[in-house]
Amino acid sequence: MEARGLRLVPGGPRGTLALAVETAHDGSTRVWRIRSAPLRLSDPVTLPGRVTALLPLDGTGCHYATDLEGPDGYRPASLDLRDGSRRALPSSPDGRIHRLLLSAPVSGLLLTASDPGDGRLRIARATLGHRPRLDFPDRLNSLDGAVLPLAADPAGERVALRVSRGAQARLFLYDVAADRPRPAELPPGAFHPVAGWSEGGLRVVYAAPDRPADLVGVPDTAAHGAPATPSGAASPSLDASATPHAPTEWFATPSGRFEAVRLGDWRTAPTVVVALHGGPEDHWTLGHDPVLARLSEAGAAVVAPNQRGSTGYGRAHAEAIHGAWGVPDLADIRVLVRTLTEQRPPDAEPPVLLGTSYGGFLALLAVCADPYAWARCAVIAPFLSARGLRERSSPAVRALIDRHGLGEPPDDDLGPRDVERLAHRIRVPLLALHGCDDPVVPVDETRRLRRALTRADGPEHVPHDCLDVAGAGHHPLQERGGAELTDRLVGFLTAGFPDRRRFPAPPGLTVADAAVRHRPSSAVFGHITHDERTPS
Repeated sequence: MEARGLRLVPGGPRGTLALAVETAHDGSTRVWRIRSAPLRLSDPVTLPGRVTALLPLDGTGCHYATDLEGPDGYRPASLDLRDGSRRALPSSPDGRIHRLLLSAPVSGLLLTASDPGDGRLRIARATLGHRPRLDFPDRLNSLDGAVLPLAADPAGERVALRVSRGAQARLFLYDVAADRPRPAELPPGAFHPVAGWSEGGLRVVYAAPDRPADLVGVPDTAAHGAPATPSGAASPSLDASATPHAPTEWFATPSGRFEAVRLGDWRTAPTVVVALHGGPEDHWTLGHDPVLARLSEAGAAVVAPNQRGSTGYGRAHAEAIHGAWGVPDLADIRVLVRTLTEQRPPDAEPPVLLGTSYGGFLALLAVCADPYAWARCAVIAPFLSARGLRERSSPAVRALIDRHGLGEPPDDDLGPRDVERLAHRIRVPLLALHGCDDPVVPVDETRRLRRALTRADGPEHVPHDCLDVAGAGHHPLQERGGAELTDRLVGFLTAGFPDRRRFPAPPGLTVADAAVRHRPSSAVFGHITHDERTPS
């Protein structure tokens, strides 16, 4: 079969193992039945456009709701697999966005994400039958955060909702008839977008910074009120008092504030790791990150900020770095390190930096901007400048950079955000890890960093170790040999504070700054004028 995409959907008429949805090269879609005796594809139904969902509308396995692409975007439609017939489902006539979210055939429930025509995306309940209509429940659409329906109970009367706001996500149980959501007895964490609700209760995939992803039962969702426990599996129910979770903390900046995930007490821990996420279209959540968990187990505190440019906090926060990579987000990180330093004991070690991909780029800029505000820096798959990456990367990465825009060089003392040009300012021990087969950020970026650091070496050598990891891609810690690399990374970041007086000051910093050994004074933090044109 030659197709641009093929995916399996559970269900189908009697005698069918599942449905296969194929996207053809001409943009049409074919829905096949997968039969078992013998195993084969049969009875294709062709649709004149792409589809994004296929949800059952009854128990026959023949009637499905689908999102069908047309001249004015995607519109919901019902599909009969017996003869391929279809008809329109309720949708807002003035809306431009319609996406199917969840169906419960027993009760006839169908939830969609729709734009009523005012530009605001809301969840709607579609009523089918002789007088189809679309309703937008008030309380459901008043929840504070991004709402995603996960599963309906066997009767189709209640729906489990994931409500995400910034770094945190909560689970809500929604009574459809009463339009009443209530929080489930689970602490905030990360909920994967899959769930199952049977007579035994609701099960979700839940994770927290100190808890890897696991299947857990949700209290008060079983048919007889007993907590759900997966049969034969070590996946007990979880309540808010049973499992501690790492909180988040908000940090103020001159332009506003941002949220950070926190593991441990950064005010008293011997080592504080500031972890910068990749992307830039990404953000930290209360999910489980193995490397951050290892650092916490080693006694380090972790602060993982969602500085400007991170998603999950509205359009203005995410678009602040459009045309300005390494400008407003770097300003946020510079304020953060100052805050962390000022609120730790006078003889405490300065924070250390960890960054991956875009976070690696930002981490390198941070140690160039404030060389003596940090103790150490580790980067994974970093790049050195947006312009350089655009020249040397894949079409997909170039498209991402073009979507954000390169912008003009900022008018401050760092100038163009090019680490290769600024490498002479780095005065912290540095560890860089980069997969040789990285399809996202070419390994040549780290090789250029190594050469730039070698050229910048003066009479006193600043320790740096730039490793090309053979056979690894963009995430070397998650691939073969990743355990050893993780050990090396954690050991480096928690190694302790070297005598900074061995390293000469880069141009622009005073001899007094270079003599700082422990707590940096305010003179250590250089000055960068914030570009006021950047939205906050």
